[in-house]
Amino acid sequence: APPKGRNPNPSGLGRAIINRKVKDAHKARESGLYTTDLDPTNRLQSITQERDLDEFLNTAQLAGTQFTAERRNVKIINAPTGSQHNPYLLSEEEERSTIQKQHENKQRLRVPRRPPWTKGMSAAQLDRQEKDAFLEWRRGLAELQERDRFLLTPFERNLEVWRQLWRVLERSHLIVQIVDARNPLRFRCEDLESYVQDVEGAEGEQGTGKKKRRSLLLINKADLLTAKQRREFTEKRLWADYFDAQGVRKLRERLSLLPWTSHRPERRGASDT
Repeated sequence: APPKGRNPNPSGLGRAIINRKVKDAHKARESGLYTTDLDPTNRLQSITQERDLDEFLNTAQLAGTQFTAERRNVKIINAPTGSQHNPYLLSEEEERSTIQKQHENKQRLRVPRRPPWTKGMSAAQLDRQEKDAFLEWRRGLAELQERDRFLLTPFERNLEVWRQLWRVLERSHLIVQIVDARNPLRFRCEDLESYVQDVEGAEGEQGTGKKKRRSLLLINKADLLTAKQRREFTEKRLWADYFDAQGVRKLRERLSLLPWTSHRPERRGASDT
């Protein structure tokens, strides 16, 4: 006999919730209607590319736009895959012009900033303010694509991921960027270093106000460099010459460098395999 006081048929509320979820999911698939509802467990899922329809719906959701459905019949028209002219196949002159335009507009590719906030703001006010700032950042990138005809590489489009960065920066004293030793400048984000110096600490927090954070470049795969190159990284001679040539002498005063490798060197005398 089952223990006294225990339900011999443990289905109860849990089973009812599971059945309801399965039923709702089946009904949603049958309706064929689009929805912007997302699984809350996937809020931090990285989104670097979106279809036009997904981008439209997500932007509308961020802006708080409401839509009234007038018809349920949706017709999606796909553009032809073939094209008479490839707009990204450039001549030499067009390529030079594009490189010059990229250099002139480089400063417009920025890390989205968290808008100023205070403890007196409500959660709804803060949420709306952050969404508006993020939308403004997205509009700037869209302008580069549509008006200036730039082709942007994939970038993070999920506001929740950027919110994590904002909060981590506010609570940190040292921000580490991990770059590849074979081409560190390709992976280094200069704008993040600038943002680190400008970001304010959380209100009331001690020791991490403006200008109180440091940046560290972790030069990964240092085992692929020569011993001389590693010494130049450590002693900053190579980087000092580069920063001086770029006119950013002050940067080397607040930027530290650390060669690093997870590769375990072989013992002397060990036979090759």
